[in-house]
Amino acid sequence: MSISAVETKIPNAISVEVSGKALSVKLSDGRTVSISVDQYPRLAHATKQERANWRIIGRGHGIHWEDLDEDISVEGLLEGRRSGESRTSLTSWLLARHQPKFHPWKGEGYGKANDLGLPENLLILGESHYRDRDWEKEWNGQPTIGVVGEFKQQERDGYRLFTKSMRTILGPRARTDMWEDAAAPFLVTLESLRPTHIVACGKRLWKGMQKYHNFLRPPSETLVGWFDPATFPKGWPPANILGCYHHSQGQSVVLAIYHPSRNQPRVWHPVVERFLKYPAG
Repeated sequence: MSISAVETKIPNAISVEVSGKALSVKLSDGRTVSISVDQYPRLAHATKQERANWRIIGRGHGIHWEDLDEDISVEGLLEGRRSGESRTSLTSWLLARHQPKFHPWKGEGYGKANDLGLPENLLILGESHYRDRDWEKEWNGQPTIGVVGEFKQQERDGYRLFTKSMRTILGPRARTDMWEDAAAPFLVTLESLRPTHIVACGKRLWKGMQKYHNFLRPPSETLVGWFDPATFPKGWPPANILGCYHHSQGQSVVLAIYHPSRNQPRVWHPVVERFLKYPAG
């Protein structure tokens, strides 16, 4: 018995075009292969200039991006293979090239047990800073740390955002003591803090967060019986407000709520209270 094998010849890459949405490679056999840059996180997080700095290697069998230290083979493109880079490796690369402009305020109790019924690692995200004061002079360019720290020390009731945020999480009567360009700094902060639970404040913020490359929607079956749809404000069903992100030591589950300046603490507190008991694996 004789066995014959037919060798499949892989065409060479002739030219490359990369945008913020797609990688397109023209091949020697006349075809053009296009694939979403989301399949290759380094391309997704690259600048326009970095994406344009490519060269064909291996006699046409691959493409190399010098600035990104990224290699993609024609064979992999034809097979539709995603980047094989690990999350740990990608996070290290992001840490080396991106640093958040604004660092988070981190309380002394972060990572420690508490008697409030809260997770030990809880991160609360806001959407913006109001530049009505000189950040550089007052807080060394770190308004998040400055504003929250000042509020905590002075116990000022004038900060409605913080008051309503804490009442949403701790209960209506509780008193407080205390989109594309944002993706990389957010992931760096996520890896630095590794929270188990995240509360995202505002629809616009939540819409942008779902575009980050490692966002995942929890399986629908995990929501069955966990939340009562009748407790939610109209337009925010449970299936649309939960998500999760991976980091090097596990994952962070996320709950999206109305922006605190517009929400009703009495309505949202039961939802948030339930979420904070949601198991983070």
